[in-house]
Amino acid sequence: MKKSFVFCILICLGFCLSAQNEEREVITGEDEKISTPFFTAVVGWTLPYGEMGNRYNSFMNVNANLGWKTTGNWIYTLEFGFQFGTDNVKIKNDILSGLMTSTTDPFIISMEGSDAGVVAYNRNLSLSFFAGKIIPLWFSNPNSGLMINLGVGFLQHQIIYQPTLSEAPQIQGDYAYGYDRQMRGPMVSAFLGYIHMSKKKYINFYAGIQFDNAFTKMTRKYQFDLHSGDDKLYIDQMLTLKIGWMFPFFGRKADKIYF
Repeated sequence: MKKSFVFCILICLGFCLSAQNEEREVITGEDEKISTPFFTAVVGWTLPYGEMGNRYNSFMNVNANLGWKTTGNWIYTLEFGFQFGTDNVKIKNDILSGLMTSTTDPFIISMEGSDAGVVAYNRNLSLSFFAGKIIPLWFSNPNSGLMINLGVGFLQHQIIYQPTLSEAPQIQGDYAYGYDRQMRGPMVSAFLGYIHMSKKKYINFYAGIQFDNAFTKMTRKYQFDLHSGDDKLYIDQMLTLKIGWMFPFFGRKADKIYF
């Protein structure tokens, strides 16, 4: 009789533990919205158009961002940008025509009397502040979804000349300032993309398209090939495909589990 009673108790306990384990796996609480500062390393590829497109071919884009995401899914970011190309200046021969030979394939003469092998590329620096909103696309992860950002900032870009075969002092040192077309001015930006913040803390990223419009003027008072300066206001435009890897400074809370 006692053995039968103990056996029944063990069976009942087994059913209770089984039911509890089943509830632990199935009934899971809602993932919470988080607030956290973060750092982001960003790479992208920029397609210039407008006035900038007349001057440069496409180029690389590297950014470092410091930001804050709130529990209301607002996101604020300070973005430091650096952009550069590889022999991508379309107007190099036009600017340097007065220094080049009159041969079929013109070149700049080096100190040794040979082709200096000059290449020219853009170098851009930017600083922008962005404010935006994350719109969740599904209930299970309210920290991920569509991200819309608007920004204001500052852009500077110029042409860098680099002899690859031999020295060419006529475009180096202080002389380079007379050909570099350095431009500077305010910029407005818009970003549209997707942001993912992982429940497991390790995979946090965003990707999307950014549109930039800068209103720049030349900073140099004199350019040798123009025999003057240039007071014209230029509208420099860029479309950039970006992907960024995010590093939140605070940890995530675990999902709630109800019994």
